Amino acid sequence: MRLIIRVCQHTESGMYCGQQAPTMLRPGGERGHQAVKRSLDRKTRIALEPRKQPRQQRSSKVVDRILDAALVLTREQGTKTPTTLAIAQRAGLSVGSIYQYFPNKEAILLDLARRWLSSFPEVIAKRIKVAPPTNREEFRREVRKLFIDTSRLYLENASLMPVIEAISGNADLRPIQNEYDEQIIALYAAWLQHVNPALEDKIASRLGVLMMDVGHACRLVGLKRDRKTYDLIEDDVERMWLALVSPYLNLES
Repeated sequence: MRLIIRVCQHTESGMYCGQQAPTMLRPGGERGHQAVKRSLDRKTRIALEPRKQPRQQRSSKVVDRILDAALVLTREQGTKTPTTLAIAQRAGLSVGSIYQYFPNKEAILLDLARRWLSSFPEVIAKRIKVAPPTNREEFRREVRKLFIDTSRLYLENASLMPVIEAISGNADLRPIQNEYDEQIIALYAAWLQHVNPALEDKIASRLGVLMMDVGHACRLVGLKRDRKTYDLIEDDVERMWLALVSPYLNLES
């Protein structure tokens, strides 16, 4: 699976952002996914771009208020999609103010997904900024730090996962997906070459693809179950990563 996480698009009539209580991360459901896909097919082109781009700091703050309110509501309401009115009320704005920046609630959810995806490159890049590990134990600790950071992004935004999955096959959104995929793959590859500068580009890139795809797919599975299962799957993925990349890093035992 590709990092389908990214392009969270939103659909006016039936957006399913299913996160239940923080201790029960079960954002999926066949009916919800089908409703999202049908709605996306009708609303995608309108929702792809906000109606008005924020050019001033004040406008940017208004957009942040809208997105923050929408995210809080998706977390609170589980399988029920927040209405534009509810988002406006939570943000302390009029519905007209919302429509100045977004044509519909689908566009709001799409921007939420973009904002979520944009946080991953920064988290991965942090591992490249520190001194490279000199042995396998040091590398294992670096991997653990990365997993802690990225796991937080998944758990805190589990309500967006059904939307992200639903738009994964949408041709209009695929270019956005690909853009984020390539960024993340390149950063994983750069991280591995930071650890082992002799690692060939093709090998580093191939490993980056596997790290991204396996990590994302397994976390989606975990999010559809309870928190304990999610944590166990996370540990399994970490071990798979270490087994996959360690032979290419020439680290001391």
